[in-house]
Amino acid sequence: MKKKTFNLVFKKRVFLIYFFLIFFVSLIFYKLIKVHVLDYEFYKKKSEGQSIGRIELPAYRGRILDRNGVVLAYSLSSYSIAIRPTAVDVKKLPEIYEFLVKNNIKSNLLKSQKDFINFVLKLREEGVNFYFIKRKFANKVDNINIDGLGDFGNSIEIIKEPSGERYYNFSSLRSIIGTVDIDGKGIEGLELFLEEHDSEIKGKSGYYEFLFDATGKPNYNRVIDFKLPVEGKDIYLSIDVGLQEGIDLLAKEKLKQHKASEVTIVVTNKKGEVLACVSADRSNDSFIIGGINKLYEPGSIFKIFTVVAALEAGLSPKEKFFSGPNIVIDGWLISNADDGLYTSGYETIEDILTYSFNVGTVSLMLRIGKKRFIEYLYKFGFYEYSGIEHPSDVKPLIGDLTNEPNIRFATISFGQGIAISPLHMLKFMTMIANGGYKVDLTFIKDKNVLKEKILSDFTVQETRKYLRSVVERGTGKKAEVEGYYCAGKTGTAQVVSPSGGYLPGKYIASFVGFFPYFDPEYVIIVSVKEPVGMYYGGQVAAPIFKDVVSLLISRYNIKPNIKDKS
Repeated sequence: MKKKTFNLVFKKRVFLIYFFLIFFVSLIFYKLIKVHVLDYEFYKKKSEGQSIGRIELPAYRGRILDRNGVVLAYSLSSYSIAIRPTAVDVKKLPEIYEFLVKNNIKSNLLKSQKDFINFVLKLREEGVNFYFIKRKFANKVDNINIDGLGDFGNSIEIIKEPSGERYYNFSSLRSIIGTVDIDGKGIEGLELFLEEHDSEIKGKSGYYEFLFDATGKPNYNRVIDFKLPVEGKDIYLSIDVGLQEGIDLLAKEKLKQHKASEVTIVVTNKKGEVLACVSADRSNDSFIIGGINKLYEPGSIFKIFTVVAALEAGLSPKEKFFSGPNIVIDGWLISNADDGLYTSGYETIEDILTYSFNVGTVSLMLRIGKKRFIEYLYKFGFYEYSGIEHPSDVKPLIGDLTNEPNIRFATISFGQGIAISPLHMLKFMTMIANGGYKVDLTFIKDKNVLKEKILSDFTVQETRKYLRSVVERGTGKKAEVEGYYCAGKTGTAQVVSPSGGYLPGKYIASFVGFFPYFDPEYVIIVSVKEPVGMYYGGQVAAPIFKDVVSLLISRYNIKPNIKDKS
């Protein structure tokens, strides 16, 4: 009995051992199949992640040049210096510190020897293999005495940076072109715009993959894969840097002369290519450009819009419209400016613009009608961005006018109660100068093609004639350059108070125009904020327009009109 019981128990134990042995062997086989077959890709990637490293090779950024090929921004080779905390000989840290200081390497790590040593020891404890002491500290290795580097083994390394260092040649373009970060990526101005809009100036980054050795250091002799970066392409701007520099000096001179808070001057050609864009201001706030991203009430230069809308709506140039001295709209009294210009009571569209009558402009608006007035605001681009390739481009502030009363339209008709940038008024004037074709302003050379005609030839010719009349016999006489027949419009606007209403005694003097009159090629806007003393557009801004025309004449050797072709 005992023998049978023993055999039974023995057999059970053998069976259990056999079962568990089979189970564990099966489990091992399953695990092997899972790891080597089912989850092969997962573990392969995990292994590679631990033993294979990838270093990105940023592409060299393309140059930025002006329309004539003058280099405005470029990148040069640059070198960085780094320390390998896990490889450093701790006893040599004081020598390393002295070596770095001796070579005039500026870094927050090097404020004191004690701080430097403590920081490196902390990195070492954390297992940090690599740490930059100073990025892009030199353009040549010769700038550092490399003779002493060998004393520190591989604990100090000088590295050639793939992206180089960015340099800018002209301070007058700093706010427009902007800047890049330490890795050559655009972070301000045109550089940022090009970065965000997938411009070819960035190029295409490359990389190389390599194995780590047993200590976790990259083995540069065991490269697994690589792809060379593709250098960025050069970008040609529409800017003429010679003209830009001359206008920059002029703006700064007029800022002092008029004791103004800001002087803005922008010049385009008839295709909408910006040749110069300058804002001289007392705040010196980087990347704040009055011509692009500051909104203001345009004042009487906006009357050009109302006149164009009137002509497009079919109002006759021969008809006379009530022009003053006062008109009441929705209980509000509107008067002509007290500038010594008097009306006979009824004036043609030409004389309303020539002498800048507020009341006559309101009369035109009433005849246009609110519905068509809104349609023309949209059609002529006053609800859009200017189109300029700059991250600070802004939209006008007009709002939904659908259910607004007549008084709102009345004030808008002569440039009050809305806020636009100088570029929007310049854009509109460019359409008049180029024959009625809609454009977006641009900083890029040869980008614009004039296709969409939105103004009739009749409207273009009549408006040009009226703008010539403004300079010849109206408020803009001081804009004239003898022999060149300029055309344009003056404007004087009050400065809006942040708390509402207007700042007493504060004005913005403006002039927007084009020349030569018979074959318009250049369009110019001038804005002078808060001049002291004289403040009318015809007194302050028109003479600056004349100075800009003189610069253009000299720069491009423009011949005068021998006789009047009209």
